[in-house]
Amino acid sequence: MKEILITGGAGFIGYHLAKKLSLKKNNNITIIDNFESGKNDKFFRDLITKENVNFVKLNLINLGDMKKRVWKYYDNVYHLAAIVGVKNCMEFPSKALEVNIKSTFNVEQLMRENRCRKIVFASSCEVYASGYQLGIVPIPTNEEVPVSIKDVFNPRWSYAVSKLFGEQLFIFNSSNLYDYSIVRYHNIFGPRQDFSHAIPEIIRRILLKESPLKAYGYNQARSFCFIEDAIIQTISVMENDSTNGEILNIGNDIEELKIIDLYHKILKIMKYNIKLELIQAPRGSVNRRSPNLEKIKKLTEFHPLMDSEEALEKTINWYVENRDELN
Repeated sequence: MKEILITGGAGFIGYHLAKKLSLKKNNNITIIDNFESGKNDKFFRDLITKENVNFVKLNLINLGDMKKRVWKYYDNVYHLAAIVGVKNCMEFPSKALEVNIKSTFNVEQLMRENRCRKIVFASSCEVYASGYQLGIVPIPTNEEVPVSIKDVFNPRWSYAVSKLFGEQLFIFNSSNLYDYSIVRYHNIFGPRQDFSHAIPEIIRRILLKESPLKAYGYNQARSFCFIEDAIIQTISVMENDSTNGEILNIGNDIEELKIIDLYHKILKIMKYNIKLELIQAPRGSVNRRSPNLEKIKKLTEFHPLMDSEEALEKTINWYVENRDELN
């Protein structure tokens, strides 16, 4: 049996990752979450009824609790647990820093003390955001560009700072004790994502018949990546030794979509005709975001699979079928 630990497994990416990995019967999966960001919904409850999925409700900043309940050897560790979302970090930057940094520090200690084989640490394209604004980072963006924090007084950057801390921690502490890879996610979307993210938030407001429909950040552009593609990329990073000690972008390099066009695509799929109210993005939001995926393609032979129209339709249909998730 392969022992796999997923922190933040009740969250968006963590849930889909655990669900995919659970399809292999020789994977014995332990999920850690405390439901601060993740959801204890019917989908998650169904997942943890599987014979090869175990759930431990645990706050990762409590090292003593970790040592009592999950302190052992794991073949693969996926560290996804974090306080996420621009709104959360804007309102509670100190908490975002404390939770994300302390939990990562404790997970790294688990790796060292138990001689676990490999960890994939979930970082974020937010580490590039200041570089975009300063004009020192090209788009599409590769992993070798400099990272920076433009405005230390802007609470938005608390999330990026916490992710950069995690990257440095694994880079400098791993030594020969365990293998690591760092993945920087770029605008992942799909079923069961929290409404603090762009695509489900737009779908939610359309289903609630908001009129006029506010098009926030209409003049910006993003490369959105469907969750199924992101999960395949994430697992491929874990399972390829060529990615050891590497930082890799995860996302979609086929299409960079203007936000105003995203609104029109969603409205067309949902067959909803409503006037748009164009609203500028909040302070600190970057105008463009798109990854260069040459590195992950070279090291894992991954290529994006899902057509954007099909991915949007699958996502919209899920939210339409699960309207109770709106509340």
